[in-house]
Amino acid sequence: MGFAAPPASASCRRSSGFTSLRAAKICLAVAITASWGSRLFVASHLRPCRGHHDPRARRSRLGRAAEDTMGELFTKYYRLQEVNRNLEGDTKVAVVSELLEVLDDLERGASQDGGTGGSSTLRSLADKFQGRLQSLGFERIQALGGVFDPAEHEAASQRPAEGQPQGTVCEELRSGWKLGDRIVRPAVVVVAS
Repeated sequence: MGFAAPPASASCRRSSGFTSLRAAKICLAVAITASWGSRLFVASHLRPCRGHHDPRARRSRLGRAAEDTMGELFTKYYRLQEVNRNLEGDTKVAVVSELLEVLDDLERGASQDGGTGGSSTLRSLADKFQGRLQSLGFERIQALGGVFDPAEHEAASQRPAEGQPQGTVCEELRSGWKLGDRIVRPAVVVVAS
């Protein structure tokens, strides 16, 4: 009594020969498991499956997947760098905005001349403090003599000033600071009217 092997599926036929040893082994295993009893039927007409066993197609698919994954990783890496830069800036601003009051006190103390050598010491400390802030990337907003800019200045009052056009900053009550384009603290000024 002879048993016929089930016909090979269309997906496992190919007009050319085996394209890889692995594909040939797979199709041979299909033929062996298709045989019944002790009789082994080796189907010579079985061919490797179409497409997914072709090494060139597989390499091409893997290459595209690797490129896509690398693109996603680079995008995430650049986003993470931007988040880190923003976090670093936020941290600097939070700390320095508290310390600017100390600088204001040093500058006020240095401007009051009591006849002692203490004012020169305070001026030296204020200059050193300001130098450290500048080394961290902070910049003092130049207000005196410039045109009033509501983005950088906060007007405390207006007063008539001789020789200065209207809208010009004639006095700085508190210094303003910025980090790059970001305003840390606006300068408090008096504007000429």
